[in-house]
Amino acid sequence: MAGELSPRDLTFRVHRRFGHELPPALRLAELDDEYDMVEIGVAAPTELDAEVTAEARRLARWPGGA
Repeated sequence: MAGELSPRDLTFRVHRRFGHELPPALRLAELDDEYDMVEIGVAAPTELDAEVTAEARRLARWPGGA
């Protein structure tokens, strides 16, 4: 959200650090998997970027943080 990481980099880092084991951030890990499908035409990067941004905002509002 602060522009320090691209949406793709954020999902990659979350996925690498927590895998699919941190319930509040699970959607970010799933989105990282979806970015991997961009190359084969299954997902559109701009749509994924928008969803990552929305998910990051949701997590920022999470009580007590993620």
